[in-house]
Amino acid sequence: MKKLAASRQRQRGAILVVALMFLVAITLFTISSMRSSNIGLFMAQNEESRIAAEQTAQALADAIVASPASTPVVGSPGYTACTPGESGCNRNDLPVTDPVLADAIANGHIQARVERTGAVFRPPPRVVETSIDKFTSASFRVVTTFDRVDEGLGHEQVVEGVLVLVPKQ
Repeated sequence: MKKLAASRQRQRGAILVVALMFLVAITLFTISSMRSSNIGLFMAQNEESRIAAEQTAQALADAIVASPASTPVVGSPGYTACTPGESGCNRNDLPVTDPVLADAIANGHIQARVERTGAVFRPPPRVVETSIDKFTSASFRVVTTFDRVDEGLGHEQVVEGVLVLVPKQ
């Protein structure tokens, strides 16, 4: 009888040790899963910030290209028009009518440069379906930059080329 009681005592201790080992294993698995979930969340947030930065820079580029006042055919190659606050520009008055973009420019989150490139005037490319003898063209490079790295929202730059047809006089 004493042997049976001693055997039960040892078995109860063994079950406790096995149960504790299972609890430790489950805890480690749970912690590992939580860390993996956090890494996935950070990756998703980074991708969302990158896409938002790219879309904002592209929206500013689209707004500039849509406004003829942003690509005035003045000056020689290298003539640069910028948003307010940029240095090294011939003028700092690029018109932006969208209030959201204008607010972002005022806060220093986005900026733009429109630089005259190429020859002063040249014939338009043949792919442009127009009377070549009635028009010349001026080319521009539009560079927009979104920069909110210090806030963890990313940095993105969009560069586009613009060709403006100019009637010959």
